[in-house]
Amino acid sequence: MPNKLQKEVNQLYYGEGLSGVGFLLLWFGTALFKPETRVFLLSPATFFSVLNISLILLTGSYFWGIMKHHVDRRKKLVLTDHQTQRFRLLQIFIIVMIIISTIAILVTLPHSHDMWLLIALTYIFMWLEYINYFHIRLSYLTPREFKQLVINRKLTASHLRRAIKNK
Repeated sequence: MPNKLQKEVNQLYYGEGLSGVGFLLLWFGTALFKPETRVFLLSPATFFSVLNISLILLTGSYFWGIMKHHVDRRKKLVLTDHQTQRFRLLQIFIIVMIIISTIAILVTLPHSHDMWLLIALTYIFMWLEYINYFHIRLSYLTPREFKQLVINRKLTASHLRRAIKNK
């Protein structure tokens, strides 16, 4: 019978992976079957942000898969040199995609009010996911952790960041 940690890591592993793939399928499926949405959904101003969001989610799923492997064997997470290098390369690629997303927004100016809303939502979500995985833990705060955050005013490094730094 899996314990609480195993269930949580399992949910993160499958949830992030399915979210990454599902987000792309839903986004491009809508563009395919609803032609009136293509001008918004396939614009470079949103296209690169959506691709990057999915890449970040899939990177997270890959990390949680490694964590799941260690949790199932009741071992402390220690990334191999190869895994650390892969995460660093993924991080560089994601940063390049963030830059491309920013340039795409600027190059395709001006935008309608509706387009700005979609751009803002995808762009902000992309940044939040990047920060959540590669820098500061923004999600999965328990009430106790939130209370500690308010009292200490200290943010917790993300699990991936700690695993890379421990290498």
